[in-house]
Amino acid sequence: MVLNVQEKSSAGKVALAKVTVVLPQLLKNEVLQLKETLHVSMNTIYQTAIAEYVAKKKREQLRAEAKMMLDEYSSNPEIQELIEFEEDINAY
Repeated sequence: MVLNVQEKSSAGKVALAKVTVVLPQLLKNEVLQLKETLHVSMNTIYQTAIAEYVAKKKREQLRAEAKMMLDEYSSNPEIQELIEFEEDINAY
């Protein structure tokens, strides 16, 4: 999955920012091999990897928040009371 996080300026061009990344030589060599295999630029590999990492972290954050909500939903007596009240209304 590739996350599209491009912002366009008022002229309709994608706003870009230059970033310097320091990698272990072994990892850089692996990226170079991947570049040759896929016939894409190193920049494309870096952009894709970072976008996928950001998307993964966002999903993890959403899951954690959903779990917190579920825990609250399951353990909060006021919420349980409302659920039971709603079930009683639906029974009629």
